[in-house]
Amino acid sequence: MSKKMPNITTIASALTNATKLTILDSLMDGRGHTLLELAKDSNVTPQTASFHLKKFVELNWVRVEKSGRFHYFFLENEQVAELIEMFSPVSFEAQTVSMKQALEADHIRNFRSCYDHMAGHVGREITAALINHDFLAENKHKLQLTASGSLFFEQQLNIDIAQLRQQKRQFITSCLDWSERKYHTGGALGHALYHFFQSKYFVLPNKNVRRALSLTPNGTRFLNDILDVHL
Repeated sequence: MSKKMPNITTIASALTNATKLTILDSLMDGRGHTLLELAKDSNVTPQTASFHLKKFVELNWVRVEKSGRFHYFFLENEQVAELIEMFSPVSFEAQTVSMKQALEADHIRNFRSCYDHMAGHVGREITAALINHDFLAENKHKLQLTASGSLFFEQQLNIDIAQLRQQKRQFITSCLDWSERKYHTGGALGHALYHFFQSKYFVLPNKNVRRALSLTPNGTRFLNDILDVHL
């Protein structure tokens, strides 16, 4: 069962505050971040970041884990993540003022993490290929796993479909991609697919651009040979 959607007025408050939105966007890479990291990303004091994070924890949007003397914050609510993807700060068509900003924007648009699944041009191409191969079906903007898709995920990718269906989250979601204006694969299945790419070192995080991902040569070869995706 999926989590209950938070109160819309609370969401609206977060989306209209640049600092709150930037903090949430920083957590969209699916990794844990410290308070100081989030404060630096948002260009605010640790006290300000801590105030917002405390509210997010109370709302069950964010969870915090302690490891040694550090506390790590993780985005917890998938439905909030889908909204953040749609209203991501990098989606605003603001004029770039440097070559560095332009290159970062290109990286983000091309391939990025969206909470715990893959987005951007490459992420959408993967979803489109799964549809073209009849592994997924798209009906009224909703993605569904087909019978042949179940075999593909289980036999080719070693993904346990039955186990995914038992998770306390939506099995598959259609997440609207802000840069592509089309849907990419989210939910438990989208996460499992992302995890497969990570485990095979088909994809690596970009060291210089937050949330941006890079395909490895093996990842490119996999897309070419298995899904007929030619980027």
